[in-house]
Amino acid sequence: MAQVARDQREPLGILLRRYGSPLLTFIQRMIGDRHRSEELFQEVFLAVWVSRRKYEFPRPFRAWLFGIAVNKCRGEFRAAGPGVVSFHEQVAYGDSPQSIGPDDAAIAVETAVIVQTAVTRLPEQQRMAVVMRVWNGLSYAEIADIMQRAESTVRSDMFHGLASLRKYLEPRLK
Repeated sequence: MAQVARDQREPLGILLRRYGSPLLTFIQRMIGDRHRSEELFQEVFLAVWVSRRKYEFPRPFRAWLFGIAVNKCRGEFRAAGPGVVSFHEQVAYGDSPQSIGPDDAAIAVETAVIVQTAVTRLPEQQRMAVVMRVWNGLSYAEIADIMQRAESTVRSDMFHGLASLRKYLEPRLK
């Protein structure tokens, strides 16, 4: 990113390949709408390029990138509120392996829809903490840096978010 900050475009492709998939997954889980998530993904990388000179080396790029994504998601929440995932969007976006049978595939899709619905029902701060920790594997310190909150607050958000998910999911996934 230090090279990109000095107006070199080629390293941006490397960053896109390295961080693209986890970033898109994060945005999709936050927003719940596949198509809007792809648009926000593009907006995030455009913002990286436009704001390249604001990057402060040696700050970890991943934290800076996800911070931009968090701000884009917050803007989306303010504009339209959190979306509801439809069955058709999840089926189109799902990655179920072809080697499993149709019954197992249907159960996997149904389970994914239930989990995604549970995640979108979480309050914004809890949802961000859970998605970044569970699906993106970020540490509590990284999440705190991205969300500009104390690590203890992030841990609390995670605890309460997981408790809410458990309460919602247990009766539905028996």
